[in-house]
Amino acid sequence: MGPFQTQWPLDDQGYLRTILSLAKGNDEYALIPLWVAALSASALLAQTVTTYAFKSCRSEEGSDAYGEEERSSAGIVKRNGGAVVFSFMLARLFGCAALVALWSPPLSRLASGARPWDFAGVGRVQESMLAANVYALLLASVAITSQPWRKGLIRHNITVLLSELVLYLYRNIWPLATYTKQPLDITEGWLMWAKLGTLTFTVVFIPLGIPSVYTPIDPKRPEKEPHPEQTASLISFHTYSYLTPVIEAAAKVSHLAASELPPLADYDRAEDLAKRAEPYLSPAKVREGRHIVFKLLACFRFDYFKAMVMMTIYPATKFLSPLAVNRLLTVLESGGKETTGLKPWVWIVLMLLAPLVGTTAFQYYIITMTRALAHAESILTQLVFDYSLRVRVKAETSEDAPAGEDGPKPKSKNASSFIGRLTNLVTIDLNNIVTARDLTILLWDTPIEIIGSGIFLYVLLGWSALVGLTVMVVLLPVPGWLTSLASGVEDEKMKKTDNRTQTVTESLNVLRMIKMFGWEDKIQARIDERREDELKWVWKGRVLELLIQTINYIIPTITMLTTYATATLVMKMELTAAKVFSSMILFDTMRNNMMSTNFFISMFIRGKVSIDRLNTFFKTTEILDVYGGNDPKAHYDSPASEQDFTGFRNATFSWTPESTTSGTDTPSRFNLTVPGELTFAKGKINLIVGATGSGKTSLLMALLGEMHFVPTHPDSAFSFPRAGGVSFAVQESWVLNQTIRDNIVFGSPYDEERYKAVLYQCALEQDLEMFEAGDQTEVGERGLTLSGGQKARLTLARAIYSKARIVLLDDVLAALDVHTAKWIVNKCFKGDLVQDRTILLVTHNIALASPLADLIVSVSPDGVVTSRGKDLSAVLASEPTLKAELEHDEEAIKADDEAIEYAPENKEVDKKAAGKLILAEEIQEGNVGWKPIVFFLKALGGNRVGLFFTLWIGGSILESTMSSFNLWFLGYWSSQYERFPISEIPVLRYMGVYAALTLLMVVIYVSRDIWVILGQLRASRTIHRVLSHSILGATLRWLDETPVSRIIQRMTLDINSVDGQLMRWYEGVQSTFLVMIIDLISAVVFVPIFTLPGLFIAAIGMYVGSKYLKAQLSVRREMSNAKAPMLAHFGAAMSGLVTLRAYGVQSDYRAELRKRLDEYVRLSRMNYDLNRWINVRIDYLGTLFTASLATYLTYGAKVSAANVGFSLNRAVEFCQVVLYVVRLYNLFQVESNSLERIVAYTEIEQEPQPTEQGKPPAAWPTSGDVKVEGLTAKYSKTGPTVLHGLTFNIRAGERVGVVGRTGSGKSSLTLALLRCILTEGSVYFDGLETSKINLNALRSKITIIPQIPELLSGTLRFNLDPFDEYDDAILNAALKASGLYASHNDAGESRLTLDTDIAGGGSNVSVGQRQIIALARAIIRSSKLLILDEATSAIDHETDNIIQNTLRRELGSDVTVLTIAHRLQTIIDADKIMVLDAGNIVEFASPADLLAKPKGIFKALIDESGDKDHLYELVTAPSSSSP
Repeated sequence: MGPFQTQWPLDDQGYLRTILSLAKGNDEYALIPLWVAALSASALLAQTVTTYAFKSCRSEEGSDAYGEEERSSAGIVKRNGGAVVFSFMLARLFGCAALVALWSPPLSRLASGARPWDFAGVGRVQESMLAANVYALLLASVAITSQPWRKGLIRHNITVLLSELVLYLYRNIWPLATYTKQPLDITEGWLMWAKLGTLTFTVVFIPLGIPSVYTPIDPKRPEKEPHPEQTASLISFHTYSYLTPVIEAAAKVSHLAASELPPLADYDRAEDLAKRAEPYLSPAKVREGRHIVFKLLACFRFDYFKAMVMMTIYPATKFLSPLAVNRLLTVLESGGKETTGLKPWVWIVLMLLAPLVGTTAFQYYIITMTRALAHAESILTQLVFDYSLRVRVKAETSEDAPAGEDGPKPKSKNASSFIGRLTNLVTIDLNNIVTARDLTILLWDTPIEIIGSGIFLYVLLGWSALVGLTVMVVLLPVPGWLTSLASGVEDEKMKKTDNRTQTVTESLNVLRMIKMFGWEDKIQARIDERREDELKWVWKGRVLELLIQTINYIIPTITMLTTYATATLVMKMELTAAKVFSSMILFDTMRNNMMSTNFFISMFIRGKVSIDRLNTFFKTTEILDVYGGNDPKAHYDSPASEQDFTGFRNATFSWTPESTTSGTDTPSRFNLTVPGELTFAKGKINLIVGATGSGKTSLLMALLGEMHFVPTHPDSAFSFPRAGGVSFAVQESWVLNQTIRDNIVFGSPYDEERYKAVLYQCALEQDLEMFEAGDQTEVGERGLTLSGGQKARLTLARAIYSKARIVLLDDVLAALDVHTAKWIVNKCFKGDLVQDRTILLVTHNIALASPLADLIVSVSPDGVVTSRGKDLSAVLASEPTLKAELEHDEEAIKADDEAIEYAPENKEVDKKAAGKLILAEEIQEGNVGWKPIVFFLKALGGNRVGLFFTLWIGGSILESTMSSFNLWFLGYWSSQYERFPISEIPVLRYMGVYAALTLLMVVIYVSRDIWVILGQLRASRTIHRVLSHSILGATLRWLDETPVSRIIQRMTLDINSVDGQLMRWYEGVQSTFLVMIIDLISAVVFVPIFTLPGLFIAAIGMYVGSKYLKAQLSVRREMSNAKAPMLAHFGAAMSGLVTLRAYGVQSDYRAELRKRLDEYVRLSRMNYDLNRWINVRIDYLGTLFTASLATYLTYGAKVSAANVGFSLNRAVEFCQVVLYVVRLYNLFQVESNSLERIVAYTEIEQEPQPTEQGKPPAAWPTSGDVKVEGLTAKYSKTGPTVLHGLTFNIRAGERVGVVGRTGSGKSSLTLALLRCILTEGSVYFDGLETSKINLNALRSKITIIPQIPELLSGTLRFNLDPFDEYDDAILNAALKASGLYASHNDAGESRLTLDTDIAGGGSNVSVGQRQIIALARAIIRSSKLLILDEATSAIDHETDNIIQNTLRRELGSDVTVLTIAHRLQTIIDADKIMVLDAGNIVEFASPADLLAKPKGIFKALIDESGDKDHLYELVTAPSSSSP
């Protein structure tokens, strides 16, 4: 059997015959323009009839920016979109007129040499063309004068003229591409070219160049300044030239600010996007029905349709390249003879135009998808936020199975932080979802290219291609199996990332506590452990990814070898250069698709894991009953007659549905029961009292709908009318990171008279006077600049300023000293601002509040609510704990209501006239500096930087050289068929050499990548450790000035960038740069003259890339900074979720989120679009270079066909790699923004690091002796002094009480003793000067209990012993000693145990219980110095007495206790009392000595107290309190 005929016939008759035969009957097609014009006229007539039948005159795409009235009165220029658009309209009109003139019979006859008015020779072509042009002229004329019809008329005009242009090109240009034909209108001479030029100008250049007229999405809300994209011409849009002004502006400055960038396009607005997505993506819809991915696809179906169209055009253009190469090499192999039927320049033009069209289609696909992903990011962020506003606050206590009858849980942190998970969802997970956008490439483009390549290979190589493809199909399950493994690995890796993020987020939220306890090293070790767990899975994922890439490279190579072996050994085919190099392009296409498929699949896997997590969040996170989060039967709707009724009837509430509480010993099983009917007094003060942990706060939560309503009786009901508004002051004060005024006004209209009254009644006037910026002072995150009392009064002021008819106050008096509390009661609760408002006041301070109450409600320890009317005696009789509390804390309310002098809490200290505390985030300028790069390179290389990079770079060079040599060897093999008969060519030897070279290259590739992956893991580990160590070692002042959201962004998004994209881009820059050099050398080795053009192309690419980079870096830096405010908004809203819902301000917070989202999306879109600007330009440059080289090789050089094919192949890859070098370098620079931000945080202000000399003796301290000499303190170097030369001595074992009015410096003293602020003077602890001791050693030996203790999510055991240092017996003893069990009494199943889950921040236990837990933790630490900073303010008096007795009994005789307290009862039996005022010690002696001073401050405090006789008795009766 002879050789198989596989190529196209040498004369190309097989595929040109049909096309060329069309030239035989040219006049048959001359009427096409006339037919098109007739169809157009018919369509317009039908549209006109329909339009006027419905009395409507509007364009097919809706109104533009002008209204109807304005349009009718506007001038013709304005009605056509302005002067520029109007000039283009006129140019089109003149072009159409010129065409009419050119096709007129007189001019045609004159051009052909006949008499102008002799019409005898006018044929059908001229008649049809003239008629079509007259119609086109009519359309262009009417379009100028009839604005509503303008767009439609112009489209019809273009369609008619385009059909004319196609016909004219076919008649006169196509024959020039052949060897035998001539243009049919060549007799017209210059007129033919004039017609062609005018047609091209009118139907190509004008439509491409005319700017678009801005058409707003919502005609009622047009933008004053539209985005340039919305007014760009077609050519400007598809070449992204409308962004050139941004590029040029960035080139002139060191940093282009966000304000100088184009405005947001109105179709990118968050509000409009949310409306668009509402039918598919709303909180209600995502909770029910199918997976959210189907809802996303439905929402963006039109974008995906456009993407599919573009991804059909793109691969089609890619197949034209091997066709052109094959035809061109066939011509060269034949010595330039007529072998293809078409001239060589046709194939060269095809090599030029096909990539241009392909690039344009691909970039349009990218901009379509990036716009869609920016929209998706905005929509999903809003969706997560909106859904989170419905989530039950206590629902996230634990994700793990509760401890049941199987025994206690191990000592491990098993609860999940809701805010931590939420942070992951809107950062890492959302990023994974939007970057997995390229489904179209994976599921549409890749199959088309692989199938198309197979078909082309069959045409080239016959059925041998089928053999090769069969081998490929057989091997395809291997990467598929590996991909499934990779999916599981990615899932596990994300879980580990969650654990790390949770640990980091919680650690940052309690960082002040960590520093005060000296836990930095232990927390660092825990974070490092979580990081190692994560990196283990990162390593597995990277190795699997490498394995998949290697398999995907090998499979096409095996396919190619099998195909060539079959073709040469079985079919006895000649492998000519034309076949080898055109088939190589196809094999490379298959190989690149398989390797890119791995990349897209890995992104798809990450996206799938993340979108599954998002779907799980929507479908499983518990939401409030009002949003359908519980059995609908559990809802109660008050009858109309009872709408004003506020209260309960036979109601029971729980935190968790009964079905989920079985076997669980957690506070979530607590039930609040209201037997009978309880109606709160309308327009009066209602008092809610009860023991610590009894459920007083839960009663308010039940009213607000935060708890599950469980009907237990046919008439079970509760009602809480919100029509008049609700305000709420939470026990743990929630403040915004804004100014004091903003916190009080809280979105309500500003009423100066009411505002000043609120300041006076809430005792805030004196505080504001001490702030230089007054009420414009920023309070910092979580109110860091305010004392506990100030935050409580600020929260109260917010509730009082609101005009809501119902006011809920949760123990607002707890954090206030007795004088301030009396002021609030006398001035605020008796004031005019609470008149006729329903006040529900939870408090322990019965003596102060009960005289004001019209109704007293008591809550028993087991959660039973009882209405007591005004009968206080009934309350006391039923609750012995309350009776004892009243007896020990009954204070006389003085009649004079004398104003209290306040001083600011000196924590504020660093006063700034502008009131700014939070520093603006710094933005780097210019290119990424060397410092971050060097930091990164050292992290990669570790201790062997030189060896690491030598092996890496050497391996890359060797691999790239082998790749080029392999291709050259194929060309050398094919050239043998030109020199020797097919029987003399040793095919097996050549094939064996090629296979060996390929195997060697794969081994080099795998070895190099394994080496690189090890370095990348080393860098990830090092950078994360350095960053976390720096943050843990930061000063408290830096923490005050830096929002936690910024730090979390560094530890999540920026670290994720370093782990992923940054590593990839750097590796890509290094390898592609080397490939570019080797490809250039390979491309010009046979045509050295093209070395300079190649270098010129590379230089131009670098120049254009450098201009792009300046703009892109600015945009990326601004975009990174725009992300943190979104996260901060999330965090603030979630931490104050109950307050937001109570005030009903969810819509305001949604609006603020949309505002921040709009700014982020504006920058995000610009970031994506700038990438298109550079890609198009580099692609166009590369295509021009390839076409130029092909032209020279065809017409100007004498090079063999094999070497021409090799040079063209290398040139094509060189041009692609130039783009990749520029693109990857820019991506690396842009991604290095994350590296910059990390490096900046490694250079923040640090506390002194531990030294060998700072280690105290092992037995230190042996006693609690404290000696202070000349202690002066300030919060910052430039801030005012807050402690002034304090000198005192406290002997070991003494109990010292510290008192003073708010702002006297009590908390500052505790911080100074711990060296948390800047100090001067000397402090000696057990004989050692603390300034010479390592901070971690000092703080680990001192225990401080703050006013608002901070707890971690996990079990109670974990909170007491986070580092597993003690056994359960010690922990239970500490809980008992702390008074926890005493506070429960008979609480039953709601009793706290070591296995009880504590939610993040301790949100599922009361503040009083948190203080008790913190005290238990202090007892366990067994420190020689214990500091209690208002540590029992939220605890009832009975429990407080138990705690104080425990402290006296449990603590050793050498333990010194320093107690800051508002309750005189707490410190009255102390050994000494220290009285502070404005940072000075004004009194320091025993209580008896101080009471002996006639005009002493402490004596005045005692005398003002209503139970002064009891206090005097305690002082004068020694040992009365002794155990």
